Amino acid sequence: MLKRITLFAANIMESRFQHNETIAHRYQVINHLGVGSYGNSYLVYDRLSQQKKVLKALRIHKRVTQSGRNSFEIEKKLLHSINHPGFPKYFEDGLHKNIPFYTMEYIEGKNFEQLIFQEGHKYSELEAFNIANDVLELINYLHEQRLVHRDIRIPNVIATGSEIVLIDLGLARKYDQGVGKHRKIKRNLRKEINPQSDLYGLGHFLLFLLYSNYSFPKKMKESSWEEELEISNQAKHIISRLLQIEEFYEDCRQVKADIKKIIGK
Repeated sequence: MLKRITLFAANIMESRFQHNETIAHRYQVINHLGVGSYGNSYLVYDRLSQQKKVLKALRIHKRVTQSGRNSFEIEKKLLHSINHPGFPKYFEDGLHKNIPFYTMEYIEGKNFEQLIFQEGHKYSELEAFNIANDVLELINYLHEQRLVHRDIRIPNVIATGSEIVLIDLGLARKYDQGVGKHRKIKRNLRKEINPQSDLYGLGHFLLFLLYSNYSFPKKMKESSWEEELEISNQAKHIISRLLQIEEFYEDCRQVKADIKKIIGK
């Protein structure tokens, strides 16, 4: 209850950077892109490098706590440590009106929340699993660096041409090798600091893609996704394991082997 009150008060008190406002004598705000649990993201024009960038500024309710400031520093360091075209490049950080911020590469494209709900894209089973396989490659890269994203969702996956980019490392964390093996996660599956949290998120990501092709009846009765979606048994098996309904996957390699049976790569 206290957390909800704090968040509500923070949203009222927090003022966002305005259109055309200049940040740190360098970055001109073009527009506000969105708000996450840790930061407000803005599309800005960097007058020094003469390019568009994304500027992420720490939110007020996170600035007032040591844990919030520490988490923001962790996010910056993790993004800075990644050198892969499937993730935005980290550029620089700074302080504006006592608000910590950092900048990163602006990815031209649409996220899957926009593609599904705003543009009405529909994805077949084959298309959905091809996209999921591309996302899995990025998850696997993180896991090889002993990193878990912990926020695999349709707003955080961007399609840019034929490429897929994974954004928002606000909840990402390092994990110890072997964590999560031989046990079932019983708490908040998505937020656990182990590989299965990302695979669980991938399962829900797949469901969103597959439901884009589903016609909801006018009179809806309560049914499970297994009953509603007309997908192959192999697809149901993969999703059930990702969501830990059946025996859960221990790593990306196991998931990739099963997805290969659908997409044939």
